[in-house]
Amino acid sequence: MTHRFSFFVMLIVVVTLLPEVVICGLFLPSWPVWAQWAYALTIAWAVFAVIVMQTWLLGHVRSIRLFFATFLFLITPKLLFAILAPIAGVIVGLAAGTLFFLAALYGFFWGWRRLVATHVECSSPTLPAAFDGYRIVQLTDLHLGSLVGHPDFIDRVVETANALHPDLIVFTGDLVNHNVEEAAPFVDALSRLSAPDGVLSILGNHDELGLKYAKYMRPLHEKMGWHLLMNEHMMLTKGDDSIAIIGVETTSPPPFKSTGDLGKALQGIPSDTWKLLLSHDPSHWRKEVLGKTDIPLTLSGHTHGAHLRLWRWSPARLMYREWGGTYREGSQMLHVSLGICGTVVFRLGAWPEVSVITLRKNHTKP
Repeated sequence: MTHRFSFFVMLIVVVTLLPEVVICGLFLPSWPVWAQWAYALTIAWAVFAVIVMQTWLLGHVRSIRLFFATFLFLITPKLLFAILAPIAGVIVGLAAGTLFFLAALYGFFWGWRRLVATHVECSSPTLPAAFDGYRIVQLTDLHLGSLVGHPDFIDRVVETANALHPDLIVFTGDLVNHNVEEAAPFVDALSRLSAPDGVLSILGNHDELGLKYAKYMRPLHEKMGWHLLMNEHMMLTKGDDSIAIIGVETTSPPPFKSTGDLGKALQGIPSDTWKLLLSHDPSHWRKEVLGKTDIPLTLSGHTHGAHLRLWRWSPARLMYREWGGTYREGSQMLHVSLGICGTVVFRLGAWPEVSVITLRKNHTKP
């Protein structure tokens, strides 16, 4: 377990217990007995959900959903009350907790359907002239197991992507939650994704699940007309110019398994070729790409923006230095898409997105 993940777990424990300490110390003694017992049950449930969250290490989707729902609808409203009530009064504390609860309801029933398109430019002086203005649509984190019963939403995703008239469509991992059968109801719809240079894809940590299902993924992608890159690359050519699209398997810190091999994927690419890397986990960029390779552009997903973004802040920042949007250092750029869905069908602020990346040849060096 990484230090960052350990910190995240400890933070969750503190956030869960802090409101209980405040509320039990300041308010609970004055409540009637029946209210005290009822509140005790909410404490027991919150503690149970935190304990169950630990099974995240084993990848149990239902455990993640149980904890996430408890955090949204129980822990966070109580935390807001515990912080504000002693300072601004019980009414203000109750109002804040209630408003968050209502916002969470919106995210649960409607927010996850609020599909948006984000537009990004990647300027590079080394981009071949023929690819100036080249448009790439990035899709990521479909998590189709969570969308069973909602084929209309996937239809909207496909229609939105095609309507953006990309030259290339890329998918950066997590097609399913738990097994390949989850994709079956959506194969026809996803087969309709269309671009002149096709659809290129990679696997995410949920697609691999310790390599249990990875071997079934290539036939599935081929059935949809997608070209799956597993530590491989593909050359795209326009006239006399070429660029390389590189796809690696998951390269993530624990508790996820890491099977990516960037060195293998780069083999055979001429050194002066302009490169675009598809890597599911954005932490791979700083670990192995930034300052260590000449790859100008990396596209990732994985974080979902923790499904929650309040203005420019998201809980995802507690786990990932680069968690959503565009990051640039020197001549290298990373774009992290917030993705389409997740193991939890909920979005608030971190709306599901289709990303459009336009390549530009910058004639002045950065």
